[in-house]
Amino acid sequence: MTDVYAAWAAGHALLLFIALPLLSGAGALLFARCYPGLSRRGRAACFALGTCASFALFLALARAVGRQSAVVEFDKALAGALSMSMPVPLLWLLSWFTYLGDRNFLTGVSMLMTLFLLWNRQWGLAVFCAVATGAGGALNWLLKHGFERIRPDHDHGYASVAGWSFPSGHSSAAMTVYGAACYLLWRLAPPAWRMPGIAILAALIMAIGLSRILLQVHFASDVLAGFAVSLGWLALCVAAARRWGASGDERQRLQ
Repeated sequence: MTDVYAAWAAGHALLLFIALPLLSGAGALLFARCYPGLSRRGRAACFALGTCASFALFLALARAVGRQSAVVEFDKALAGALSMSMPVPLLWLLSWFTYLGDRNFLTGVSMLMTLFLLWNRQWGLAVFCAVATGAGGALNWLLKHGFERIRPDHDHGYASVAGWSFPSGHSSAAMTVYGAACYLLWRLAPPAWRMPGIAILAALIMAIGLSRILLQVHFASDVLAGFAVSLGWLALCVAAARRWGASGDERQRLQ
């Protein structure tokens, strides 16, 4: 059965690459519209549920990969099917998307965001940005060297890779850096920019993750695990930033 699902996904690669980012952007937009209407307790519950669900998904995937389960069978079947069905123009397009999740590129983006916040004396948000992105990268490095999963084979020449496979570094870094950018947009951007910006960034995160699968440099579970662990970490950082910000507001009122 895994071969059937893998063959279907490989045969509809372009459709999935278009549809899933659009759905991600729409989902982020829906969340951003509904979130302000929640009570304070509802927002706390939302963060707690999202954090727990993200880490639980990562742990489930890690266990499945370690036990060579049906998840691993699907990963291998999908990678094999993709290697025989991906057209060259699509591989070329994917190579541009995957660059937007490159570690060096995202390190530069993170540094620019932090410097911008420091220039504007947003000290708390600058600390949030530096810690969320920097520690998120360190967490991915530790996990990769803890699992030491071998990458799928690929020989198309449209992506160069090194290191271990699980969890995906591109997916993890994209979720952390662009996810942090979503929070900064929500806090600082003019209201007219917030919704479009968040939707575009959410779609980009998904597109980067999919590019790693379709380029056959990561298994599907690598990408999903990278998304999950970084989303959980980012939720913790956002919750801490919100609490710190609320404490700062309270101190200002008491002075």
